[in-house]
Amino acid sequence: MKIGVIGIGNMGYAFAIALSKSKNDLVYVYDKSKKLNFRKKNIIKTNSIDELLNSSEIIFISVKPKDADSLLDYIAPMSKGKTFVSVVAFYPYQKLTEKLAGSQVCKIMTNVASEIGEAPVLAYCDHDVYENIKVILKRLGKPYYVDEKILDALVPIVGSGPAILSYFLESLSEYMLLVGLEKDQADQIVNELAYVTAKYIIKKKINYYDLYKKVTTPAGITVKILKDFDKKSMKGNVIEAIYSNVSEKLKL
Repeated sequence: MKIGVIGIGNMGYAFAIALSKSKNDLVYVYDKSKKLNFRKKNIIKTNSIDELLNSSEIIFISVKPKDADSLLDYIAPMSKGKTFVSVVAFYPYQKLTEKLAGSQVCKIMTNVASEIGEAPVLAYCDHDVYENIKVILKRLGKPYYVDEKILDALVPIVGSGPAILSYFLESLSEYMLLVGLEKDQADQIVNELAYVTAKYIIKKKINYYDLYKKVTTPAGITVKILKDFDKKSMKGNVIEAIYSNVSEKLKL
């Protein structure tokens, strides 16, 4: 298969790496403002959007929202019969289908962990289109078909999630520095803690509250810490920070 990726920022780079893992496929990449340097032989740099479109069957669009309209207007005359997968945050699906009339279109949201093929991948499009590209989306991680409103609402969770989680994990690491641990060791312990906690929840098929009950004991240090978090409304503050920054985009 011949796959194109337009826009090689952090997300586009992740796509190119993940999609190139099948040596039978060719991945064509283009970015108007970057000198691209991929070491993999089946990732091919193109000199223009026209060259990429002529070479590709499925094209991933990974540009900034402010650049989406002009890009779509440019590629529209060359889009017929091709399949486009857009990861442009909050860009309306209806607008995608109108600008790329005559092609198959799918709107997705994922994150940089797609580079290792283990990210959640939210998708919204016609069911037939989704089924046709599902095998490709699986190279990025685990696909979930959702309503467009849900997809947009989860941009700060699925898209921004790694950064938000890293913010909180960093606070645990910084505590370890205060008690005398070296940074490298502190980060390693926190990373292992995050990994094994997620793995435990998934493997045991338990929810967060069940795990909370397993770890805590009456009047123990864990309960006291979590109660202090509640006094400071940490959970509510996290939800409010996410909601307040996405509500304008969703017109909530």
